[in-house]
Amino acid sequence: MEPKIRVLIADDHQLVRKGFVSILEQIPQVEIVADAANGREVMDAFRRGIRADVVMLDYEMPLMNGLETLEQLKKDYFGIKVIMLTMLNERSIIQQAIEKGADGFLFKNTSIAELSSAIYKVNQGEKYFAGEVALTLAKPAASIQNQALLELLSERELEILKLVAQGFSSTEIGQQLFISPRTVDTHRNNLIQKLEVRGIAGLVQLAIKNKLV
Repeated sequence: MEPKIRVLIADDHQLVRKGFVSILEQIPQVEIVADAANGREVMDAFRRGIRADVVMLDYEMPLMNGLETLEQLKKDYFGIKVIMLTMLNERSIIQQAIEKGADGFLFKNTSIAELSSAIYKVNQGEKYFAGEVALTLAKPAASIQNQALLELLSERELEILKLVAQGFSSTEIGQQLFISPRTVDTHRNNLIQKLEVRGIAGLVQLAIKNKLV
């Protein structure tokens, strides 16, 4: 039996915080180790010896906000996974969280299924961002957009992007990754749509621009 995923939830609104606790208690693989009203309480909990695998942080909190807490956690506790929570679907907020190392980003109206999936995936070392996040990041055509969107790619998608940029065919990539050429094609088409580039040439340019090859 796999050990439960230890989760700490922080939100300055008690009703929201307790609501999340109630939802988390319904997820079998999750154990709630603590809840906090602000970033200082989160850091105090860790200093008292409480340990969490995944910390869920409200973006806006008094005393020590979500971004400040995210940055401190990443600095002090190697391997800690952090999911940011907010009601604000704003590109600058999402981008700041990604730049400071957020492993996931969810809106507070998330479903229990998405919440469960996000916790499980980030605990496994993957990134998880709500679908609306990718759409929000994709809207501006600024150069910084591509780097932010790259953060949303899975490890397998990054592998395929790098190999495509190096000129390997779908068959060759499939042989290297032990998957079928059709699966490679599916991943490649998903990359083109997700990164909003024009075909393979666009993927190659993006990979070179971001020093992936």
